[in-house]
Amino acid sequence: MPARYVRARRPLGLAVLLAGLLAPVLTMAQSSIEPALPAAGNTTRDVLQLVEGDILVSAASNKTRAMAVNKTSRLWPDGIVPYRLDDSLYASGVAAVKEAVTYWNRVSGITLMPLDEWPAGQAVPADSVVFQYGEGCASWVGRRGGEQEIWVAPNCNAGSMMHEIGHLLGLEHEHTRPDRDQHIEIHWKNISPDKQHNFDAAPAGTKLLGDYDYGSIMHYGPTNFSANGQATITPLVDTGDEMGQRIALSEGDLAAVAELYAADLSIVTTFVTESSGSELNLYVSNGGLQGAHLIEVEVRFGDGRMSGFYGEDWQCSSVTEGRATCQIARMAGGSSSRLSLQLSGTVSAGDITANVSSKTPDDDPGNNADSASEEPAQGAANALEDPAVTEVTTTRLGAASWVWFLLCAVLLHRLAGERIYRHAGDRIEGLRRWSIAVRG
Repeated sequence: MPARYVRARRPLGLAVLLAGLLAPVLTMAQSSIEPALPAAGNTTRDVLQLVEGDILVSAASNKTRAMAVNKTSRLWPDGIVPYRLDDSLYASGVAAVKEAVTYWNRVSGITLMPLDEWPAGQAVPADSVVFQYGEGCASWVGRRGGEQEIWVAPNCNAGSMMHEIGHLLGLEHEHTRPDRDQHIEIHWKNISPDKQHNFDAAPAGTKLLGDYDYGSIMHYGPTNFSANGQATITPLVDTGDEMGQRIALSEGDLAAVAELYAADLSIVTTFVTESSGSELNLYVSNGGLQGAHLIEVEVRFGDGRMSGFYGEDWQCSSVTEGRATCQIARMAGGSSSRLSLQLSGTVSAGDITANVSSKTPDDDPGNNADSASEEPAQGAANALEDPAVTEVTTTRLGAASWVWFLLCAVLLHRLAGERIYRHAGDRIEGLRRWSIAVRG
C-alpha cells in the first residue's frame, strides 16, 4: 500500500492516542466527584425492614452485603458523627445511648457530637443521626444521607448501643464474613426457620478488615435466634474469647474502624530570620482520602517566644518559653493549610521541631514530624505554598490535569500542520506531473 494511504489512516491511530491521553483526566474528574447519597429527609417515611436481626434497610432496595462499607461516601466526614436524642426515648434508653457514645468517643478515633453542641457559626450538617424509640435495637450500616435513625427499645443496654454504633460507622456482623466457615460452624437445624437468613454469609470479594475476630462486639452470640435453646454458632478454635460479648470493643474492632477512617497528616516547616524577628511557617497536609479532626501541632523553638500567629481557623497558645501548641478543628481529605508563627528572642533553625497529631488515626505517622530549614528548598514546602499546586488537591481537575489538555492541544496543532503540509505536497507533485506531460 502506498505510504500516503498509510499516512491518511494515521488520524485514526492518533485519535486513539488522544483518547488515551484524555482518559486519565476524565477519570480523575469523575473519581473526584463523590457518589450521590439519597436526598436528605426524614427516613421514618420509608418502609423499613430488618436484616440480620438489627440492621435497618429500606424495603424498596436490596441490601449489599459486606463486612464494612467500601465507599468513602458512606463514611462520616472527618470522622465526626452529628446526633440527637429523640423525645420518644425512655430514660433507660437515654442512659444507654449516652454511655455508649461516651465509650466510643473515649476509646476510638471517632467523635459523636450532639447537634445541640454544634459550634456556633458553623452550618448544621445535612447528615446526622437520631436515637429514637423502636421495636428493638437496630441501625443502618454507614452514612445513608439526611437524618437516619437508630432504634432504641426499652431493653437495649449500653452494650447493645455500642454494637449499633459500630453498624452506624460502617461495620457489618462478624459472623457473616465470607471466610466464616473456616472459623465457626453454623447449626442450621437449631435456628428458627424464619431467622435463618440472618446467618447468610457475605459473598466472596467483600471488604474484610483484619483477621476473624471471635471477640468482636459485632459478632453474634452462640445461641442467637435458637429455636430449641441449642447452640446456633460454635467456634472451630478455642481462643478464650467470649463470642457475642457486648461489653467493650475488641482490638480488632478498633483496628477496623481506624482502617476505615484513617487520614494521612504530614508537616513541613520553613524558617525565615529578619532583623525585626523570625517567622516559622508550618505547612500541614492531609494526603489521605478521609478527613481528620481535632488536629494539633506542637512546636518547639529553643529560647524564643511566640509573639503572634496567623492561619485560617488555627488557634495557638504558648504557656511556656520555647514552645507553642496550635489546633484546628477539621481538615478534609486531600487538603492543606498554612500556619505561621512570629517568634521573638534568640531562635535558630536547629532549635525548631514540629509535630502534628489528631484524634483521627493516621495511615503514615512517619511524616508527622519535621525540623526547620533556614532557607526554603524547592520542595514540598514551596509546592504547598504555591496556589497553582495547592489547587491540585482542592479542585476536581487541578493544575496537573491542564497539562494533559496542553499536550493534546500541541499534538492537534502538529497534526493540523502535517495535514496542510501533506496536501500542499500532493498538489505540487500533481503540478509537476502535469508540467512533464505538457512538455512531452
